[in-house]
Amino acid sequence: MMNKFLDSQNELTNQSGKAGAVNGSGAAPLTSEQRVKLLNWFMTGHTGEEVANVNKLQPPTTSAPATSIEAQLLNLLMNANPGEPIASTNKTAVTSPAKTEVEMATVFDKWTSLSTGVKFERFRDGFSIDGSRYLDPEGRIVSFGFDAQTGDFTYVVQSGNNQFLLKSGRAGGLNEPIEIGKVEWRGSLWSVVTTTGKKLSGQRLIPLARGFIVARENSGYRYVPGKGMHSFVAPEQFSIATHQNGNVSGTGYLLLERTPEEQFSSNNSLGALLGSVKALGSTLGIGKKEDYALLNLDTKKLVPVNVSMEDNRVQVMSMCRARNFVMAECQRMDSYESLFQPNGMRNMTHYFWRINWFDAGGRPILVSQEGGLTKVAATDLNTAKKAILFERVMGIAAFEAEQGTDGKIAVSAQMGFSKEVKNDIVSFLDSSITEPSKTEK
Repeated sequence: MMNKFLDSQNELTNQSGKAGAVNGSGAAPLTSEQRVKLLNWFMTGHTGEEVANVNKLQPPTTSAPATSIEAQLLNLLMNANPGEPIASTNKTAVTSPAKTEVEMATVFDKWTSLSTGVKFERFRDGFSIDGSRYLDPEGRIVSFGFDAQTGDFTYVVQSGNNQFLLKSGRAGGLNEPIEIGKVEWRGSLWSVVTTTGKKLSGQRLIPLARGFIVARENSGYRYVPGKGMHSFVAPEQFSIATHQNGNVSGTGYLLLERTPEEQFSSNNSLGALLGSVKALGSTLGIGKKEDYALLNLDTKKLVPVNVSMEDNRVQVMSMCRARNFVMAECQRMDSYESLFQPNGMRNMTHYFWRINWFDAGGRPILVSQEGGLTKVAATDLNTAKKAILFERVMGIAAFEAEQGTDGKIAVSAQMGFSKEVKNDIVSFLDSSITEPSKTEK
């Protein structure tokens, strides 16, 4: 009954008519105030003037058009039964439930497999795929991990102030990358919430080819979209290295770095001196300083790597004056850890460039410049067989290892004024008669 009456009121308002009656019938529509009183009476039995009720409907104010308030009242009345309370229109937005791991696995399973591998190249502000720079419209790519054989990659993109996104994709352009988590940098901790609802936090965030690792000193959590989260612990004398220049997803090996407290026998000047002497001997190739190791996350196998932590630093000279046309005297030298030299070139003594590992058809292969700068070697991490790829008494200034689209690992080295290349490291390693290297288990 009330609905029909209100409908007729709307008709009186909408139809034009003669003077003295809006539609020529002689009847005029109720005013806004009269409609409010009528609605109050219909819902509560009072017009609103008899009882001062804090919950009564208020007449329209000058800040909102009467028609909008009437429309809200009519909408509430049309969808409510007399005597029943009217539901609030200010409902709290309900966040859609997070995806399940099964749903995430289904998304990845639909991605097209590649017939050949792809070539990834690292840059200071991102990476390229088969020679084309990869960009993200939501921000700058700050870190990433990839697998040259599957084409899978995961990266961290900065979307705002201390706000980041984790995305996974596959090379080939057939599938758009998907968001797998949101990240926030909170002073000294990375806080991650995956799209499946997992929450992680730690000092280091390491994107992998598929998923990522959040590390806390010598422990961490590995998250793989579609499979979930798993924890792991490294030996006490090591922590998880910040930079990983290898295929963690394909090989299962993660790089560890010896904690500074374990370098020296004591935290004093004598211990520091002994550590520096040992580091110098390692750099010259006359001793060992195994400050790094590869840990198999599944089998817990540990493979020491003879690279010194002291080699990671670069030196910047300042307050200099020219002594002659070839020499300068500087009063100050600052030293800090960096992947790159001040001129933008790679800091080739840093462990990131000296320790590389690949998945060669299910075989984890390490290519490293250990025990100084005079040798570059390849090691089969399954059998511990090791072979020298390049050797130069005067030192090898730079080398580069990469996996081609055919899956073969090629290594090139700058040998003085010439550059030498070995195109198939696995075949070279298999044909070598070098005795297996010793590994710690």
